[in-house]
This record gives sequence, structure tokens and C-alpha cells, in this order.
Amino acid sequence: MTSSAPPDYVPGPSGAMLDRQNAPRALRLLVAQRRLYTVAKRWQAVRWFGVLIIGIAAPVVAILWPQAAVAMGAIAGAWLFVGRTLLAWAEARLMTRAAVVQEEFDHYVFGMPETIERSGGPTREDIAHLVGPDDRLPGVVRKQRLADWYPIDAANSGARAVAIAQRANAAYSDRLLRATVTVWGVGSVAWTVLLITISMVVGMSLATFLLGVALPVLPAFLDAFEYIRSTARAARDRADLARTIESRITAQSDEVEGQELLVWQERLFELRRTTPQIPNWLYRLLRPKNEMAMHAAAGQLTARPPEGTQPDE
Repeated sequence: MTSSAPPDYVPGPSGAMLDRQNAPRALRLLVAQRRLYTVAKRWQAVRWFGVLIIGIAAPVVAILWPQAAVAMGAIAGAWLFVGRTLLAWAEARLMTRAAVVQEEFDHYVFGMPETIERSGGPTREDIAHLVGPDDRLPGVVRKQRLADWYPIDAANSGARAVAIAQRANAAYSDRLLRATVTVWGVGSVAWTVLLITISMVVGMSLATFLLGVALPVLPAFLDAFEYIRSTARAARDRADLARTIESRITAQSDEVEGQELLVWQERLFELRRTTPQIPNWLYRLLRPKNEMAMHAAAGQLTARPPEGTQPDE
């Protein structure tokens, strides 16, 4: 059995990438992947809604109806099972579909060869259904601010432009993920302190607290802890990738090689497919500052050509 080596990848001019990322084909892929991620986050929201309802209702039930404490524990366990099976499967499936579409967008913009056939992605008909009529595309792009998705500068060589875009993607997500860890960590600690305080104020017995509060709320905190831990790990992975790419961009020895870009792209795909979802409200809240930081960092890594020369010469 013989295996063929992956094709060589030589990035084209950065100016062409700049044009391609605003082409209708690229913008349709961006709209499709964002809508797929949005649907995936809805499944996540259903899962977390049940967890939060149990976490809020269990202490109240334990205080008002102590005899119902065991029943609340059973309900919490059942929801944990549903959330970690059916709801988690639906979310992961849509995340994979969105990651495949985003990968297709990157390959088109960067002119990368298709080295692996990705399964689980949507068909062309699915994408057309997600995006809607072509005449509505410009309005959607303006509303969601999808133009100039990557900080590509025509002053850079093609390889450098791709590396800067990949680093920007990793660093941008790292900032979002770290903010998510902070929000969830603070919220979890605050809720724990509040539950203990209320239980002490109402004079709840230890047995009632364990059966009516701790036991039903435990699955919610288990899910929250796992989410925070996974998100923190994903942030570290993104930060490591961003630092790796930056070290090659700033190295004065030689140009970034095409095969390195393919390896980093594969790593980005795996991270997109497995990284925990970030709530849309937090993404929208932090987007202006994160985009400003992304463009500032990309500008610092841009290599300006000497006077009298043209980009990509």
C-alpha cells in the first residue's frame, strides 16, 4: 500500500487573499459558519438553562418542602444524563459542521490545497439554505460586520500574510476564552457562597442541606467545573499556537514555509471542532476591543517593503 505525500503549498500574493476574503463565495461561507455556530450555541443554551433552573430551584424547594429533596436530586441526575448525551451530541455535531465550513473559507482565502476530505460538513444545498438568497447577502455582511475578516496587508508576502492571519485567529479566540473562564469562575464562586450563606441564615440542618441543596446542585457544578476546565485548556492551546506562529513570523532566518502553514491550519481546525462554545452576548460585548487588539498586533507583525519596491516582489 502506497501513500502519496501531501501537496506542496506555496501561498500566492497577499493582495489576492485580501480580495478573496471579500468575494461572494467567501462571504457565503462566513455567514453559513456563523449561523451553524449560533444553532450549536442554542443547544448549549438549552443544556445550561436546565442546569441553572435546577441550581436555582433546588435550594428553594429544600427550604420550602424538605421532603422533596430526594426528588430534586433525582431530577438533577436525570438532566445531567440528558445534557451529557443528547444535547452534547447535537452541539458537537453542529460545531463540527461549522468548523468544516470555516476550514473551507480559510482554504479558499489562503489558496490552500485540500489535503483531507472532511466528513460531517454541510452540502452546497445546506449552505445555500443557511445563507438565503444572494441579494440579501450584502445586507447580512454589513449587519454582522463580516468584511475584511482577517487582518491581511498587501505589504506582506503571501506566507507571512497567512501566518499573521492564523496567529490572529488563535490569539483572538484565546482572549475570548480567557474572558469566558473569568465570567464563569466568578459566577460559580459567587453562587456557592450565596447558597451556603442562605442555608446558614434559615438554619437549615446539615442533612437537609446535603440532600436538598448540595446533591441537586452538584451536577450543575460538575458541568460548570468541566466547562471552565475545558475552556481554560482550550485558551492555553490557542495561546501556545499563537506564540509558536509569532516566533516563526519574527524569526529573521528565513521565510515561513508552506508546510508549516498547513500544520498550523490543521491545528486550528481541531481546536475549532473541540473548543467549548462562547456565549454570543460575551462575544458581542468584547468584539470591539478584541478586533482593535487583533489589528494592532497584526500591524506590528507586518513587514513593510523598502521604498520603491512593490509588495510580493
